[in-house]
Amino acid sequence: MANTKRKNLADELKSLLLAETNNVCPLCGKWLIEEKNGKSLICYEVAHIYPHSPTNEQLAILKEVPKPNEVESFENFIALCRYCHKKYDFHTTIDEYIQLYNLKQKLLKQARAIDNASNVPLETQITKILQKLKTADTHELQKLSYSPIAVEQKINSKNSLLREKVKGYVVQYFPFVQDTSGQLDEIGKQKFEKIATEVKLCFQNFEEQGLPQEDVFNGIVDWIYNKTQKQYEKIACEIIVAFFVQTCEVFYAVTE
Repeated sequence: MANTKRKNLADELKSLLLAETNNVCPLCGKWLIEEKNGKSLICYEVAHIYPHSPTNEQLAILKEVPKPNEVESFENFIALCRYCHKKYDFHTTIDEYIQLYNLKQKLLKQARAIDNASNVPLETQITKILQKLKTADTHELQKLSYSPIAVEQKINSKNSLLREKVKGYVVQYFPFVQDTSGQLDEIGKQKFEKIATEVKLCFQNFEEQGLPQEDVFNGIVDWIYNKTQKQYEKIACEIIVAFFVQTCEVFYAVTE
């Protein structure tokens, strides 16, 4: 790799790197921006995943690993807290490099999926169902009378916590969402089928990036949350996505 002049990063690029990690160090979980006395304190540094100027020791250690086409590119930058950056920069091991490289690849896939999903429209009538969920009396809800087999078939055992959460939502809220979608004249059958199609298209945008099921689920939740102008709690958006897991717009059957 040719020696490249170290880039002076623009604030816009730094903001993108912060947003990519949700303002949290991806290695230790420390906040990268802290508030004190009404001011924002910068607690991060931009790290090169593959070293900008590798030592002979690093060149030998990283000889066989995948490398970026351009060392001074967004794909080779990641925001870390100062401690993790300093620790990573010296005596880099293959395991540390692969961990950070794979993490960055995942973040890039998430960003592409989010960008693609943002272009998928969502019928505004979905707000009617979210509004009903907001005011629903959970004590009066009719629960699902059978086990949500579709959920068990589509969320693998590696994501047991996600599986149990979605099953809980389906048992508690599936009949309510189904009945509500049929009762609202403003939605109607055709409108709700269009919503289902849009959810499926959003799912496909995330799924084609090869992301883990939990990231796909959370990505669709965020898509609904953002498309409805963040007017409703995320738990209501999770209930909607769980409904579409059961009706087969989200996730495919898996074999383990």
